[in-house]
Amino acid sequence: MKNLSDDHFFLEKIIKSFSLVEKKKICVAVSGGLDSMVLLNLLLLVPNLTLGVAHCNFTLRDKESNEDENFVKNFCAKKHILCHVKRFNTFDFSKRNKFSIQMAARKLRYDWFENLLEKHSYDHMALGHHLSDSVETFFINIMRGTGLKGLLGIPRENRKFIRPLSSFTKEEILHYAKMKKVNWRLDHSNQENKYLRNKIRLITSTFSDSFYKGFKKSIKYLHQENLVIESEVTKINKKITLEKKENPFFWKIECKKIKELQPLSFYLFKLFFPYGFSNIEDLKNLLYAQSGKQLFSKKYRIIKNRNHWILVKNQNPSKKIYMILNLKDHKKTSFPIHLKFFLDPKKENITEASFIDLDKIQFPLQLRTWRKGDFFYPLNMKGKKKLSKYYKEKKFSLFEKEHTWLLVNGNEKIIWIIGNRLDDRFKVTEKTKRILGVKI
Repeated sequence: MKNLSDDHFFLEKIIKSFSLVEKKKICVAVSGGLDSMVLLNLLLLVPNLTLGVAHCNFTLRDKESNEDENFVKNFCAKKHILCHVKRFNTFDFSKRNKFSIQMAARKLRYDWFENLLEKHSYDHMALGHHLSDSVETFFINIMRGTGLKGLLGIPRENRKFIRPLSSFTKEEILHYAKMKKVNWRLDHSNQENKYLRNKIRLITSTFSDSFYKGFKKSIKYLHQENLVIESEVTKINKKITLEKKENPFFWKIECKKIKELQPLSFYLFKLFFPYGFSNIEDLKNLLYAQSGKQLFSKKYRIIKNRNHWILVKNQNPSKKIYMILNLKDHKKTSFPIHLKFFLDPKKENITEASFIDLDKIQFPLQLRTWRKGDFFYPLNMKGKKKLSKYYKEKKFSLFEKEHTWLLVNGNEKIIWIIGNRLDDRFKVTEKTKRILGVKI
């Protein structure tokens, strides 16, 4: 075994793998246990590094939880390190959200870490996960059923989260701690067999150095294969896309090209799991469903629109009414839609503008979306038409129906389907004395 008491054995690997840690501001997640205390002690040796510490007290082990908190706070005080401490009612959060205790603690921890990163402008959050943790995760994922991504272990970097100990085994970390006389707290719950990870840990703790050497190689090869797969999925993503924009998120997808993908289940999972869609059979059924059918995930929904899918964020259609009290105070609107009102068309660029007989306007005007029973008189046509029929004739998708805004008169008559069609009752005629121009 290498001279694990040599700081350079660890520091050279850490700095080589994470050149980004130098001259940076880093918050270290410290439970008080072996891994996080070794990580903190090592990072204290890195030159030109500004450190902070984040400690979570999950209040799960009564007196021991408070002792862990005090241990970390005292260490930080001696080393003059800023220490952030957060106490959580983990049992209550777990019960309310129907999470397991471990999942609840993870959710609480990472949400708080994200907040700390932003609030205190840390460049990174350093976590104490190591190679043995990756081995445990590997076997847990295999037991639960997983694809290639689940075999890659715990990522060394994930956005602003870094894991400087990811190439070291538990044995190496423990040996270093003993040689350097690093103090740490023992979490007795890690010895309990009620958690799957603890059961696997008892087995993997007997693995030899040669196993970890081979495991590192395997993970390296799997990462390379995963890069090839992700590159292929990116190409397929572009192939099936008809239109895509980010703000607001909108993705129009060609169903015919999805149906051509083989193996279909694999591609459906890779393409749509990032948006929360994990039921492959539901996705397959939606390919052949009638127009208007929807599939929901927690944050997104897919709408079947004839031969296309439209994937958007899962927001309820707006029922809110926005009032325009007068033109003096509301020459422009920026929400929910950008509109500009003007009284002298000759001074304006009239491209894509609509012109209204101002004397037929009654304030306050309204901005709202479609309601059941709405109708208008289409410009230059005789008779009224229901908006539902107009939308159908124009082949509006469900998403477009929900997000098309109406300019409505004070007497509830529709003036303009914004960006589409003006109501004939408000058009400019030879008898018009004052003109109101509106443009997006």
